[in-house]
Amino acid sequence: MKLFKFFLSTALLFLCLLFFSDAAYGQWNNGYRQLANQKGKSPVSIDIITLPTKSDSTVTMGVVFNLPYSYLPFKKAKRTNSNGEFYSNLELSIEIFKTDGQKSSSKDKFSIKGLEPIARDFLSDTVYAENYEQSQSKKEFLNGYLQTSLPPGTYDYVLQIKRGQEAQSRMSRRQTVHISSFKNGTQDHVTFGNSLTTQNGISYVSLSKLGENVAYGKDFYMLAHIPNYDPSANYNLKLDNLKVSGKDTTQSSTVYSSTLSDGDFKTDILPTLSKAKDNDVQLNLKHIESGYTYALLQIPNKKLPNSLYRLTISKTGDSSPVVSETYRAVWVDMPRSLLSLDVSIEMLHYIVDDKTLDRLSSGSNEEREQKFREFWEKRDPTPETDYNELMAEYYRRIDYAYDKFSTQNKLGHKSDRGNVYIKFGPPKNTKRKFPTNGPTTEIWTYPSTKFVFQATTGFGDFKLVSKEKL
Repeated sequence: MKLFKFFLSTALLFLCLLFFSDAAYGQWNNGYRQLANQKGKSPVSIDIITLPTKSDSTVTMGVVFNLPYSYLPFKKAKRTNSNGEFYSNLELSIEIFKTDGQKSSSKDKFSIKGLEPIARDFLSDTVYAENYEQSQSKKEFLNGYLQTSLPPGTYDYVLQIKRGQEAQSRMSRRQTVHISSFKNGTQDHVTFGNSLTTQNGISYVSLSKLGENVAYGKDFYMLAHIPNYDPSANYNLKLDNLKVSGKDTTQSSTVYSSTLSDGDFKTDILPTLSKAKDNDVQLNLKHIESGYTYALLQIPNKKLPNSLYRLTISKTGDSSPVVSETYRAVWVDMPRSLLSLDVSIEMLHYIVDDKTLDRLSSGSNEEREQKFREFWEKRDPTPETDYNELMAEYYRRIDYAYDKFSTQNKLGHKSDRGNVYIKFGPPKNTKRKFPTNGPTTEIWTYPSTKFVFQATTGFGDFKLVSKEKL
C-alpha cells in the first residue's frame, strides 16, 4: 500500500513537471466555490427487506439501517472513556398498522390516527468516536436492524428516530409495504452484500451499507430468492446500464452477462438477520429441510462506472425475468471538484498547458466529457478497473487545499500552500517557526524538496518564499 501511494504521488508530480506552465490561467468562474458551499449528503440508508420464516403463514419484515457518523450529532464525553472521546445516542422504532387500502393524502401522510397497530420494535444504541475527525466520517457507520413477523398482506408503517440529545423523535411519513409469501409467491427478493464468509458450514453475507445501492469501484454480492426454482433449467444473469433522460429509463445497454451454474444456487436455506463481530448487519444462510432457493452471486462491479443499473436473472424459455432489481453504484467519497465537468476541466490548469486545456474545454458536453475521460484513462494506474486512483487523488487534493488553506483573502486551492499541496501531496514533515522580529514561517519537507512559506497577514495567508532541493 505504501508503494502504491508513492506511485500515485510520483505520477502526479510527473504530470506537474511535464505539463505545468507558469503563465497565468485566465479568469476563474465561481463554479467550484458553489460546489464547495453545497453541503454534501451523508449516505444514510434505512431499508425494508423481507425474509422467509419456518412457517408458511408468516414473513419476516426487517428494517436495516446504516447511519454514517456524519449524520449523527456527537457530543464530547465529560470523562475520559476507553471507547472514544465523543459519543452519540440513537433511538429507532417501527410501528406497523393494518391498512384500510386507501392511499394517505398529503394532509394525513404523517397521521396514524385511527390505524390499528399490530406490531412494533424498538432499538436504543450508543456509538463512540475516537476523535472529532472520526465523528464527521462518512465511512464509519452505526449499523443495526429491527424485525417482526407478519402474515402476507399489505401494511402501513411509520419509523421514528431520535438522534443524540434531540428532545423529540422524528417521524417518517406513513409508508405502505406489500408482504408476499415465499412459499407460494412468485415475487423475487434481492439484497446486496459487501462480503461473504463461511464458518462451520454456514455462509454469512455482510449487507451493503448503502441499502438498495452498492459502492462504486468494489465488487459486491447479490442474494436473490428464486421462486419456483427448476434445477433442470438454465438461468442467465444480465446487467444493463440504464441511460436516464428525465423519467425515461428505457434506454439501456448490456454491460455484463453470464450463464449461472449449479454452484451459484443455494437450496434449502433460511436467511436470518444477525450482527457480525465487527457490528455489520449480515444474513446467515442456514440450511433447513424444505427451505428456500437463492442465487448467491459475486458481481464484477470494479469494472463498471458509477451509474444506474438493472440486474435480471432469467430462465431460458421464459418471456419474463425471474429476478429484476434496479440499483445504483454510488461513489460515496467522490471529490466535489468532480461533480461538475466544467470545474473538473478547469482544475486541470495546475498540470496542463493552456493549449491542452483549450482542447479539453472545446466542443459539446458529450465531446468534452469524452476527451476528459480519455485524458485520465491514459494516466490510469489500474486500467483493468473503472476506478482511477490517480484522478481521485488529484481532485481530492484540490478539495483538501480549499478546505484547509482558504482565508478571507484567497481560496485555498489558489494559495501558494494549496498549489504545492495539489502538485506534491501531503508533506513528510511540517514545522512552524515564530521568529521574534519576523513573520511566522511554515516549512514543508518532502523527500527531495523543501518549501518555505511566510505569513503575509494575520488571517492565515502564507506566501512561498523559497524552494530548495535536498
